[in-house]
Amino acid sequence: MNKTSWVLTILVLVGASLAVLQYLRSTDQRPSDTTPRKLVEVVRTSLQTKVSETGTILPSQTIEIKSQFSGEVAQLFVTAGQEVQKDQILGIIRQESSQARTVAQLRAGIQEERLNVDTAHRAWVRAESLFQKGFIPQKELELSQRDYQQSLVRLELAERQLLLALGGNQELFERYREGSVSKTRPEEFQVRSPSQGTVLEILVHTGEIITSGTATFGGGTVLMRIADLSHMVVKAKINEVNIPRVSVGQPVDIRLDALPGQLFKGRVRAIATQGVKENNLVTYEISIDIENSHPALKPMLTANIDIETKRLEDVLTIPLEVLRVENGDDVVEVMSEGQPQTRKVRVAFRTDTQAIITKGLQEHDQVFIPSFKKEEARR
Repeated sequence: MNKTSWVLTILVLVGASLAVLQYLRSTDQRPSDTTPRKLVEVVRTSLQTKVSETGTILPSQTIEIKSQFSGEVAQLFVTAGQEVQKDQILGIIRQESSQARTVAQLRAGIQEERLNVDTAHRAWVRAESLFQKGFIPQKELELSQRDYQQSLVRLELAERQLLLALGGNQELFERYREGSVSKTRPEEFQVRSPSQGTVLEILVHTGEIITSGTATFGGGTVLMRIADLSHMVVKAKINEVNIPRVSVGQPVDIRLDALPGQLFKGRVRAIATQGVKENNLVTYEISIDIENSHPALKPMLTANIDIETKRLEDVLTIPLEVLRVENGDDVVEVMSEGQPQTRKVRVAFRTDTQAIITKGLQEHDQVFIPSFKKEEARR
C-alpha cells in the first residue's frame, strides 16, 4: 500500500469515528428531550385555611366542693366516678370544737341582747305613759326610745355574727335561733351536691380535719371535685403567630388518639385575652365546645384539632409546586398553542399546598410542573 492509500484510509477512519461520536451524543440527549413533562390543570374550587394544634379533653365546668364549717370529716357517702344528683348528701362534717365554742358564745350573746331589747322596750312603754301624764319631759321619752332602738341594732349585729360563724347557712341559723340544736355536743353538718354530675376525685379521708371555705384566706379545704361529663370541651394553647387567625365561632375538626378514625365537630367557644410565656414561647388558651357528645369522651384525653380559619369559595387554584420566581415575580410555564410559554401570574393567597390565582391564568389552562433536572442542566 502506497503513501496516498494510507492517508485515505486514516481519513475514512477519522470520519467514521466522528460520525459515531455524534450519533452517541444525539442518543444521550434524546431521552431527556423527548421525556414528556407533567401538566396540571387550573381548576376552580373552594379552599380553607386551618390552624392545627394538640389539646386536652376536659369538662366544661368543674365544681370544687367545700364545707361551710371547719371540723372533722365524719362520713363520706360517694366514691370517685360515681354519678350524683343535685342536693344529694356527699358527706358529714362534725363541727370543730373551737367553732362550737364560738357558736355557743354567740348564741349566749344573742340571748343577752334579746333580754336587753325586752328591758328597753318596757322602759320605753313606761316612759311614754309617764310623758302622757306629764310626769317626765319629752327629752326623757326620746332617750328611752333611742335606747330601745339601739338594743334592736345590737341584737341584729349579734345575729349577723352567728350567721357568719355558721358559714351563711340560713337553715342552720334558724335552728340555732329557735333553740332546736344541742348546746352540749358538736353539731354535724351535711355536705350536699350543688348540681348533677360525676365525682372526678375525692381529696379527703374520713377522720381528716378540714377548714371551712370561709375560715381561711385560701378558701378552705377542697373535699372533692364534681363535673358534668355530658358537656365536654377541648382546651388548647395556640401560638402567638396563629392566634390572630382564630376567632370565636370558627368550626373545628377534632380527632382523638383514643378513638382513631372517628371525627368530632366543635366550635371555638372562648379565647384568652392574655397570653402565657413559657420557654420564650407565648401561647393563648382557647376553649372549644364539642358538638356531638360521646360516652367515650373522658377528661384528659389528647385531642388533635384543626380550626378552620378561612374559607374561600369559587377561586382559581394551582399547586404550589408549579410556581417559580423570576426577577421577583411569580411565574408559571403554561401550555399555549402546543408550546410552553412563561407567564407572570398574581397570587392572592397561599395555603400549605395550593396557590390562589387572580390574574394570568384561566380555568382549564394547562401548566407545567417544573423539571428540576432540566433546571439544573440549564445552570
